Amino acid sequence: MSVVVIGAVNADLVVRVPSIAAPGSTVIATGSSTGHGGKGGNQAAAVARLGGSCRLIARVGPDFDAASLSCVDLSGVVHDTAPTGLAVVLVDDTGENAITVVPGANANLSPADVPALTGEGVLLASLEVPLDAVLAAARCGWTFVLNPAPAVPLPPELLSLVDVLVPNEHELAVLGSPASLLAGGAKAVVVTLGAAGCRIHRASGTVDIPGHRVATVDTTGAGDAFCGALAWALDAGHDLDEAARLACAAGALATTAVGARAGLPSAAELSALR
Repeated sequence: MSVVVIGAVNADLVVRVPSIAAPGSTVIATGSSTGHGGKGGNQAAAVARLGGSCRLIARVGPDFDAASLSCVDLSGVVHDTAPTGLAVVLVDDTGENAITVVPGANANLSPADVPALTGEGVLLASLEVPLDAVLAAARCGWTFVLNPAPAVPLPPELLSLVDVLVPNEHELAVLGSPASLLAGGAKAVVVTLGAAGCRIHRASGTVDIPGHRVATVDTTGAGDAFCGALAWALDAGHDLDEAARLACAAGALATTAVGARAGLPSAAELSALR
């Protein structure tokens, strides 16, 4: 068993601000730093940090630093002439963030870049890469976890292939109600609720999974930590409720350091918090 992640790889520019500027206003930053990000890269790093076997499907530019994902199988990463994606991340004094992404090489990922997936495992995808590439991967028949971010209306075939859909509340507002998503073919919808945890929607009813109180400094990458841990736990044989509990712990711990990957927990840290 293993986890395959298909998604974006970015370089991150993190800017610390007292508050996130309103349209037309200017805010003086208190600091900045650079790091590694992209939902695909972050989620793959989260799986690897937990000790899982993880392969990444992505496109990167000549400036890609392979050492940033040294514990991930990069045989599915295609090198492009376009630069690696760039994310500008504004983080305020409460840890909340606002992110603008320049896709770069991510926009060129195509179905032809998706290798054949045989055997069994968990496929984890997000939507910072083209939908047709995600759909090509989803047809492999593996357990399919989709993080629909950034949110766009989902093609009916893609939704019908989803075993676990993982939107946050803002993304859910774009996608439709959990009931409509279940009716469209998704087997389960796990709505992340930030510090409050998550809510699992299935045809049989809903289950609330509580969050954890931690010293939050930056929420960047918390959703990716959640999704990576969820895929890792499902691949390890946990049922969805238990996988969501572990994912809530991972998402909380990810907020305790600045940057998308600095706070990603190990399996031991996850177990200690849970």
